[in-house]
Amino acid sequence: MASAPTRDIGVLDAGLFGYLYNDLLEVIPDLMWPTSVQTYARMRHDPQLAAILAAYTLPIRRATWAVDPAGCRDEVAHVVADDLGLSILGADTTPGPARRRGVRWAEHLRLALLSLVYGFMPFERRYEIRDGQARLVNLGERMPHTVRAIDLHRDGTLKSISQEHAAGGPIPADRLLWYAHEREGAAWTGRSIMRASYGAWLLKHETWRVHATSIRRFGMGIPSVEAPPGATPAQVIEAGRLASAMRAGDTAGVGLPPGFRLNITGMTGSAPDAMAFIEYLDQQMSRSALAGLLDLGQTRNGSRALGDSMLELFFLSLQAVADEIADTATRGASVNIVDLNWGENEAAPRIVATDVGQRHEINADALQKLIDAGALTPDPALEAYVRGAWRLPARAQDDAPSGQSYAYDLDYGILTIDERRAQIGLAPLPDGQGAGLPAPANSRTPASLLAAPVQARRRTPKARARAVRAAGSEGAHRQLTLTEAASGMDPDAIQAVWQSALDQLLADWAGISQTWRDDLAEQIRDLVTAGNLAGLAALVLDPGAAIQLLGAAMMSVAERSAAQMVAEAASQGVDVDQPPVNESHLLALAHALGGLLASGLASAGAREAIRQATPDASGEAVAAAVVEHLEGLSDAWLREQLGGALSAAQSDGRFAVLDAAPEATYYASEVLDQNTCPKCVEIDGHEFADLAEAKATYAPGGYIDCDGRLRCRGIIATVWTEEG
Repeated sequence: MASAPTRDIGVLDAGLFGYLYNDLLEVIPDLMWPTSVQTYARMRHDPQLAAILAAYTLPIRRATWAVDPAGCRDEVAHVVADDLGLSILGADTTPGPARRRGVRWAEHLRLALLSLVYGFMPFERRYEIRDGQARLVNLGERMPHTVRAIDLHRDGTLKSISQEHAAGGPIPADRLLWYAHEREGAAWTGRSIMRASYGAWLLKHETWRVHATSIRRFGMGIPSVEAPPGATPAQVIEAGRLASAMRAGDTAGVGLPPGFRLNITGMTGSAPDAMAFIEYLDQQMSRSALAGLLDLGQTRNGSRALGDSMLELFFLSLQAVADEIADTATRGASVNIVDLNWGENEAAPRIVATDVGQRHEINADALQKLIDAGALTPDPALEAYVRGAWRLPARAQDDAPSGQSYAYDLDYGILTIDERRAQIGLAPLPDGQGAGLPAPANSRTPASLLAAPVQARRRTPKARARAVRAAGSEGAHRQLTLTEAASGMDPDAIQAVWQSALDQLLADWAGISQTWRDDLAEQIRDLVTAGNLAGLAALVLDPGAAIQLLGAAMMSVAERSAAQMVAEAASQGVDVDQPPVNESHLLALAHALGGLLASGLASAGAREAIRQATPDASGEAVAAAVVEHLEGLSDAWLREQLGGALSAAQSDGRFAVLDAAPEATYYASEVLDQNTCPKCVEIDGHEFADLAEAKATYAPGGYIDCDGRLRCRGIIATVWTEEG
């Protein structure tokens, strides 16, 4: 068998061992490194070139940059993402907290893109040892104009660089992250994106100067002073002096001796069109960078199709530049972090830019054509996407039957109370309690909650975590932790059950509030008319309808939440039969809260009636004033009370499943909390000793010590340990 070659015979650039004097093929002294740095620094301020650079860099800076964890352990991806200030692809779909130290990726990317200007851009890595790990804390830019020498190994690879006025000596290559645009051979200084524009830039600025001089010289004509016939040499000289002394201006003028004549002669004949030449040079600079779209609308001809083609080509060039930056950052930063902490045999995550120049031109005409051609099917998923993209309301279901009591069912729509109880195996309510509450005319079940139940699959912990993280989360205020992702929880779905139930409950509560206000108005009118102001302290409202409505909503949320918890367990390979929720507890809460809300409104009405009941006021006027006051009250307090009740129901449903499931590990999660108090921040991610401790801390529907009380949306994330 032939032996494999193990050493080089040839070289990258003959004779370039030691300090590198860039690009032997460059023939323009101003573009030979290191003088090229000063040249490109001047060129970047040209308006056309500045626009080209902005067109390249701003979309790349605006793109979504992330760490792709494919093929890597979660711990490794987490450390790399944290050190570089990047999100994890698919997991971190919402902005995270501000970074107080370490690498700021947005700032680093802006500086790294200077490699397009100068051809290269080096950075020096600095680490600190924290908890036994080497953590990247700085990528210090080493500006090209400070680099005075680049030293190479014999094989043409980078050995070190030396800087002007650097006291620490040469910087070895193993400490450098080096961006080089279109590097060839051993030319580690790369190639500036403006190199091809140098000739046009040079001629343009020379033309600018000539054109400006011509405007100053010929803009007002050339003055001439004619001496009188038979003038003496002294008079001719004086005539020339007078002509040369003339200046254009609002108050300009001239006084001439007798016999002298003044003439102002304009330019005759044709002159070169400097502006057309300057526009031509600008177009050449744009063309050299594939940025011809910057000149659209300024050329004599063109078409939309041509513009689209130019735009597509430009997007491809942007993606290529972004991929070049990402590849360099992967090898010079991500791989370096992994090698220092886990060794060279550990897989390192890639840094990626996923949507550079991405176009969003989905319109009704395009969708119709795709559907007509059979390329798209108008299914519910497509409709939901279109409605979301264009911020259209969700599809509503048919109105609930009037004249019946009803319950919320998030899979089947609006049912009567007795129908819902029969569906879940419960006996009808006694004494006709399941009838008599009319369904509000606007009662509808949100279409987003009528989807088929979640189909859970057994997956490995890593695949499970990655799938949940890839799904992202729009409702969460922060990214999912690895523990939350491994639990299989879906914050968006959990929040959707609660939010939609709350919105529906508030909408339906309007009818109860109206009934209560009418009842209060009648009681107040009668008491004031009779002069019995003391009776205002005994105003009372019937909470029956409120208790029934709230109880139905809480039962439905609890059952739906239990189904979600069963799906989370199934995603981890744990089968749990969905148990019944704690009906007696939930209905007792509904009874207590319904009574409190009724008495609270009665008390508010009584207080306002006492204020309005002046000696001359009629009962009708006082009652009307009380109703107007109650109608003007904010629903913030009501929203908080009802939301807290639904949170308790959601928690009850999830804990009912955990009571029936095998023992697991339980973690506090505040991922749903939009405004997290210091106490919730402290407990977020806490591991509980057992289920009893978790229930004691989160059973009320949030963290029991939360400063926000009923507004807390904390829940429990559960992870079962799989065998094998």
